[in-house]
Amino acid sequence: MNQPPENDNDKARIARFIRNNLPAILQHWDEFARSIPAARHMPADRLRDHAAGMLGAIAADLDQPQTPSEQAAKGRGRAPPHARDTQAELHGSGRMSAGFTVSDTVAEFRALRASVMRLWADHDGDGNDLANDDLIRFNEAVDQALTESLAAYFVEKDEVTHRFDTLLSATPDLHYIVDTDGHVLYANRALARLFSTPGKSPCEHRLADFCPAFAAQIERDLRAVGQTRAIGRGELQCTAPDGAVHTYRYVLMPVINKDGEVDSITGTARNISELKASEAKILRNAYYDSLTSLPNRTLFRERLEHDVRHAARTEFALALLFIDLDGFKEVNDRFGHDTGDQLLQHCAQRLQGCVRATDTVARIGGDEFTIILNEVSKLAFVEVLVGEILTELARPFSIGGKLVHVSGSIGISLCPQDTQQPDDLLRNADQAMFVAKHGGRNRFSYFTPDIRDSAWARLKVIDELRQALARCELLVYYQPIVELATEAIVKAEALVRWRHPDGSLVLPERFIGIAEEAGLIGEIDAWVLSQAVPCAVRLAELTGTPFQISVNKSPVEFMSRLVKNTWDEDLALLGRAGPRIAVEITEGVLLDDSPGVRDKLARLQQAGVQLTIDDFGIGYSSMAYLNKFKVDFLKIDQSFVKDMLTTNPNSQIFAETIIAMAHKLGLKVIAEGVETAAQRDWLRQAGCDYAQGFLFSQATSEECFAQLLRAAPGCRA
Repeated sequence: MNQPPENDNDKARIARFIRNNLPAILQHWDEFARSIPAARHMPADRLRDHAAGMLGAIAADLDQPQTPSEQAAKGRGRAPPHARDTQAELHGSGRMSAGFTVSDTVAEFRALRASVMRLWADHDGDGNDLANDDLIRFNEAVDQALTESLAAYFVEKDEVTHRFDTLLSATPDLHYIVDTDGHVLYANRALARLFSTPGKSPCEHRLADFCPAFAAQIERDLRAVGQTRAIGRGELQCTAPDGAVHTYRYVLMPVINKDGEVDSITGTARNISELKASEAKILRNAYYDSLTSLPNRTLFRERLEHDVRHAARTEFALALLFIDLDGFKEVNDRFGHDTGDQLLQHCAQRLQGCVRATDTVARIGGDEFTIILNEVSKLAFVEVLVGEILTELARPFSIGGKLVHVSGSIGISLCPQDTQQPDDLLRNADQAMFVAKHGGRNRFSYFTPDIRDSAWARLKVIDELRQALARCELLVYYQPIVELATEAIVKAEALVRWRHPDGSLVLPERFIGIAEEAGLIGEIDAWVLSQAVPCAVRLAELTGTPFQISVNKSPVEFMSRLVKNTWDEDLALLGRAGPRIAVEITEGVLLDDSPGVRDKLARLQQAGVQLTIDDFGIGYSSMAYLNKFKVDFLKIDQSFVKDMLTTNPNSQIFAETIIAMAHKLGLKVIAEGVETAAQRDWLRQAGCDYAQGFLFSQATSEECFAQLLRAAPGCRA
């Protein structure tokens, strides 16, 4: 068994030397350490603390006795393992964290050894033989410490590398390092999975191998980064092992070594397939209608401008069709918006089936479509195509087990015959469509200068009408409604008139339709109501009995979601007026059984308003709707009254039927358009309750109407 050599206290002399001369050693050490690259910018106290700790550990090691075999093993750097981390191991881990390289760590120990040996050589100690023994023991301790430090250094480096790899592999992004020739030095797991060769390490690949279709692009970008040292960027598409196609956006960055040369290239690539799909969707939404997949207004305008320029360079004409569906609103309201949406989709398909691939079919809003016909050589071609479109739209649509019917009104504008400006082409086609729709629907109309002039005149009327309320140009006239049994004036209808700036008195049939189309009807009806309510109060005071005035509410106010109206204000006023006001609506309002219409009618009834159906008998009448909405009065249309005793005896049958039906339902009947005593007498005999017409009085001002009441028997005024 090996025994420790004698004179162990002598062998620890250098340990005492280190402890006694530690400040001088560290000062000398500091001069050496500053030549180490990684130590140049390290704080002096931190640098010295590590050195002092290592010297203390070496001194402690020298204090420990050792056998010859232990000494031999230590000389080879193979001392027995310690139960816990040694100072040298902690030193190695610390230096790894501080950014020291292996060369820096070895240089640090070399400087440490040199500092001790330099001072020992200058020391006035004992003889050389003993000093040599001490130095041998000292060098063995230093070698052992260096071995332990480097072992810990590499363990820490492996841990850092493992953590680095774990971090980069935890992300779906591709991370990689390649040499300047493109050979893979490092690939995280996400990239490794994309290399198609099974059983082959990622480092046996070139970076371009993961996407062969773009290999040339990748190699070109790598060369550019290596040559210019600039960051490289790009995009590529590659097919994954599962067959899915993915788009990657990548970045390449040069790694510059201490000599200022590019020795490798690092990079990352991100899968942006979802981003690309989102961008494509946004782009499509910007240019295509989401319901029909047709070009929308934006793309239509761009194509129209392009096609107009193309037509200007060729001898061919261009035709623009503006198509509006007839009866779409009725389908939408009766069967619901889902059916309406499907109808628009079917219409879009039929329109596309009528045109060439070079033509453009677009949906520009609601039930309005446009078609750009390019390279039109003959006008007859346009008319034939338009005829086919009208035929296709008029064919029944089968939607949800129901047959749905619509038709189309088409306006046509030609380039260059009509204009060479895209905006004017669209405006002209729109105006021509308007003429076709008012001409009976299911037909087409070419744009003409007369249409333009008429449209300008119409726009002028709209502009003047917008200012009529502000300028107090509107008037309310009142036409008497008499009770046929007594011929007493018991009610009146409020009728609007327009005192035009030119001095003429314009009747409602000349401007109400325009007001409805322009969205002004709500304001006009609300103003008439505001005038009629106080008038009814004044007339009741005049007669000494309740007096009722009927006001008209346009169907547009009930059925359009776009018209600007003042329903809340109107209802509040009607609620205060009570039975003094009755509201006249058309049959079409009742038949439009949409939620919006039902809500408005219900709110009118909740306000205590009586309902009158105007022009009854000329539309699609329904007793079920009369009962459902609790109508109070029916007005026989004047067309039946006019002909009942002259050209059309059947009008008597219609009038008698309406009166009998109304009375069975508990309703009162008003006949309008009564102009002769014979008509009055026949209506009285038939059981009609009230009458209105020129026989009794034309519509007149409130002042004149009051005079009529004063002249009536029984008036207390």
